[in-house]
Amino acid sequence: MPTLHEVQAAFARGVLDPALIGGIAGRLVGDGIAPERRLGVYRNNVLASLRSVLEGRFPATRRRLGPERFAPLALDFIRTELPARPQLSTYGAGFPAFLERSIEDRALPCLADVARLEWAREDAYHAADAASLNPRTLASIPAERYPGLRFELHPSLRLIRSAGPVHTLWRAALDDSAEGSDRALASGRAEQVLVVRPELTVATRPIALADLLLVEALAQGLPLAEAAATAQSADAGFDLQAALAHHLAGGSFTGCH
Repeated sequence: MPTLHEVQAAFARGVLDPALIGGIAGRLVGDGIAPERRLGVYRNNVLASLRSVLEGRFPATRRRLGPERFAPLALDFIRTELPARPQLSTYGAGFPAFLERSIEDRALPCLADVARLEWAREDAYHAADAASLNPRTLASIPAERYPGLRFELHPSLRLIRSAGPVHTLWRAALDDSAEGSDRALASGRAEQVLVVRPELTVATRPIALADLLLVEALAQGLPLAEAAATAQSADAGFDLQAALAHHLAGGSFTGCH
């Protein structure tokens, strides 16, 4: 006699793979409908719901692929990675890596990076709330103490580094601008993106590589002087004051000490 856990596991396998229906169909109550058909209806609902979640979470990725190509890829992903938690807000984290493994198409460069950017936005939206650092707090600290300052990053802050124009491609896809995508690809430039949600709205903006290195160093707990040196190793002309002003205005930090 199988245990409840074994029955549940068999049911889950049957939902994903029609070939496995036989192992569980005999334990389902037909109630006027064949068990195989009942399970088929349930399977279609599960797959359609999860596909809809992915479509809503990765709209720019879907537009770049095209709906007719996105749909089967989404179903393939669902069959290999069901939700690990009973929260659909956490579903889809593995989709960018899945696309990177599944698609080798030179006509769609940076596709996985665009998906990573979209997931970063979703992840930031559901991150913990925190009050942003008030610029007046920083202004009240004597300038000679700045080199030793360590900043606390907002819990929603996410960074995306790409070898291609990921932010421009994401924006062009949302705007349905093929011309914008073509121009971005022709430029061949690399882009880095900062995502943060200091209040209700997720902000997404491209940043320089030196700025990304600054934020990464601060996230590691390095003091400002060391973080700035890391940034300036990538760009000797990096404007630290301007970068900090942007981060303070954009809510990148929650505190400093």
